[in-house]
Amino acid sequence: MVELIRPDVTLHREWLDFLADYDQPGLDGGSVSDELLPVMGDPEVFRTWVEQVHAREHGRELPEGRVSSTSRWALRDGEIVGVIDLRHELTDLLLAWGGHIGYAVRVCARRQGVATEMLRQTLAVATRLGINPVLVTCDEDNVGSRRTIEGAGGVYDGSVEGKRRYWITAADTPIGYAARPLGLDPLRGRLVELRLMSNDEVRALHSGERRPDWASDFPRPDDLDGAPLRDVEGLPGREWSSRLVIRRSDHLVVGTLGFYGPPDPADPARTVEIGYGLVESARGQGLITDALRLAVPAAQASGATVTAHTAYENVASRRALERAGFTATGERNAENDLRYVRARS
Repeated sequence: MVELIRPDVTLHREWLDFLADYDQPGLDGGSVSDELLPVMGDPEVFRTWVEQVHAREHGRELPEGRVSSTSRWALRDGEIVGVIDLRHELTDLLLAWGGHIGYAVRVCARRQGVATEMLRQTLAVATRLGINPVLVTCDEDNVGSRRTIEGAGGVYDGSVEGKRRYWITAADTPIGYAARPLGLDPLRGRLVELRLMSNDEVRALHSGERRPDWASDFPRPDDLDGAPLRDVEGLPGREWSSRLVIRRSDHLVVGTLGFYGPPDPADPARTVEIGYGLVESARGQGLITDALRLAVPAAQASGATVTAHTAYENVASRRALERAGFTATGERNAENDLRYVRARS
């Protein structure tokens, strides 16, 4: 039986035994740098590293360019037989070829179902965190890993720099990628990144200045309405303000998304309304659905009830809301737009 456990300082000898029986350069899924591997025999180095791994699971002590991750060891009959790491979001590098999940199995435990079981249990963790779909990659020539991923439901999505990319979609996961509360950091999904505007970007919007990272038909009039000319960087409750929708395939700004202010402390439901829009050239690509699946769970993790309004004839917007877990209430606002509410997961 394979059990996934948190890295444990009391298992130093077992960890060294695992490393001694691993035959590949580096350690994919081990959450340990190549520079640190040769000195893991030092008890203090090992203890410090384990404490850092625990902190990173909660978004603390993250090295530059790293994201929060859940690292686990596979324990079988008292031995560490594998390691696996679930990254909570995708940087551009991870989106290209690293993926959400990396794993490794020691030589003596290969072809015994260890990788399959580690992946199965870690996909369940991803489901609880709302990470869906999950990107998993493997080397082109790693037939065993390829079979493991395909056996878990991986759908091939091309290769990048010798890495085969697979998306695994869970049918019964909460909608969304982000279980953490809404903050000032960017939110990254499969198709888009949501980033808060800077003061310079707001001024450019209103002055008519063109920026090289803007789509040719950005901004729309509604994008200006959602970004009033003011000091947005010093704005209280800034995390609830308008964000740029950046298409990850080409890094172009193609729209905006944001909330109409933070929740009212006097409102027991802490209701907020979300608004969004894309330029015409970016529609029909699933970008708004991806954006909603990022922003809405983060708002709910902050304790808010999220609502939205859209015109009845705007079928694309209605479908995006429904795919993101919203339900029409039957109510309408002064503009006769339908009201939608996102039920809590």
